[in-house]
Amino acid sequence: MADGLDNLGMASPQSAFDFAGLGALRGKAQQRADKATRETATQFEAMFIQEMLKSMRATVEKNDLMGSEAADTFEQMYDRELSVQLAKRNTLGIADVVVKAVERNNAPAPAFKAKAEPMPLNRAADGMAILRDALPMKLMRPEKFNLQPRPGAVAGKGSAE
Repeated sequence: MADGLDNLGMASPQSAFDFAGLGALRGKAQQRADKATRETATQFEAMFIQEMLKSMRATVEKNDLMGSEAADTFEQMYDRELSVQLAKRNTLGIADVVVKAVERNNAPAPAFKAKAEPMPLNRAADGMAILRDALPMKLMRPEKFNLQPRPGAVAGKGSAE
């Protein structure tokens, strides 16, 4: 795609404002949806990068000596082309995330069973030994949780009076 043509012989959009290229992309989507999804995601990434660059340039203070409308137009055109080239290189990886999300949403639904079957806690072959003649365990509080009475306190009475 070095010359702007894809393997179907159609021109791919060179920027977000290339309406002829976007029309060709729409036609390609009807033929090969997976390739069109990738190119559309790349265009989305380019637009995202362009907006990011626009926001970054808005934070820089402009002065009257170095600024003009021609310079602003050039910066906008430069940012547009820079964003397209960065998106083609998959610099931020946004296109990958978009493609995965679209593929996940377009994937067929997994087959579910109509009724869930209970899962046994233990295998029936192993069984569980029940000791019928065993003595019950005596419950004892661990020693570390026993509270010691304070010296001078009267047993059975609260400390706050």
